[in-house]
Amino acid sequence: MWDADEVRERLRVKAEADAGCRDLSARRHRWALAPPVQEAVVAGFEQRHGVEFPASYRSFLTTVSGGGAGPAYGLYEFDSKAWADAQGDLGADWADLLRVPFPHTGPFRPSPERSVCAEHAPGEEDFSPCWFTGSLVVAEIGCGSFHRLVVSGPGRGRVWTDDIGCGHSLIPGPDFRDWYLEWLTGTRLTWP
Repeated sequence: MWDADEVRERLRVKAEADAGCRDLSARRHRWALAPPVQEAVVAGFEQRHGVEFPASYRSFLTTVSGGGAGPAYGLYEFDSKAWADAQGDLGADWADLLRVPFPHTGPFRPSPERSVCAEHAPGEEDFSPCWFTGSLVVAEIGCGSFHRLVVSGPGRGRVWTDDIGCGHSLIPGPDFRDWYLEWLTGTRLTWP
């Protein structure tokens, strides 16, 4: 699914072109990738939390990198403190909520008139975990906005833009592989 050597070569070219890391996002990831994650580590996480990562993300983790250079400020490093902290809207049990299906199939903006779940009345859901179940923050855009990978539910495998923290919406995007390659190549790929 991934050509790790090609990914590294494209990043080398980007790093060479931006040796001073003037690109805003590169100031954080510095065009570097973390080492891949061992298969047993990924499988252990999945087993503990009753979830199976989408194939494109799982393959990226185990063959290319556990985090680092990527869209926005780069990918959070798998199972790091920063990665866990980024899941903040889901609370302390965030990893166990990954198996609960992501509740959205199209753009979502919080509304005082309609509810997302049976547990909350409209207007009581201020940044409720029920908005984000089944998704994993994989990258920070900045200013309270993130990219979320859906790991369970109908949109499994797609990366959504989460701009709710800035008063906007959750917007569906492409599969993880297309999302990453669009950033890496600078070319918009076709996706539904």
